[in-house]
Amino acid sequence: MALHSNNRLATTSLILGLVGWAIYVLQWCFDLTFGLLLAGVTAGASAVCTTVFDILPFMLWLVGIVTGHIALGQIKHNIGIGRNRVVWGLLLNYFGLFFVIIVTIGILLLIGAGIGVGVLNKILPILHK
Repeated sequence: MALHSNNRLATTSLILGLVGWAIYVLQWCFDLTFGLLLAGVTAGASAVCTTVFDILPFMLWLVGIVTGHIALGQIKHNIGIGRNRVVWGLLLNYFGLFFVIIVTIGILLLIGAGIGVGVLNKILPILHK
């Protein structure tokens, strides 16, 4: 029974990693094509739907990391089968999580730079008077 649960957790971690990446890539493709048209037609109301799909891969990767570490611990204690699936699942999940964090930091830096330029454009004319 324990051997079977190892396989299930290992497979779950791998599947969550793959599904998370599939949703993430498809979301970007949708946003760059039909999503722009839909946002223009609905005046941005469709952004709520796309936000849910932006968060979903992140949540899948978190659950995949947890199930992967549980499966890895069980495999170490019970000498179970599925180590390759756990390793690949953890790699996919951690890389996805790392990628989202890096992209988020990049976006926040760009927003901060834009705000900084806006503030400077307001202050510099006042200083030149």
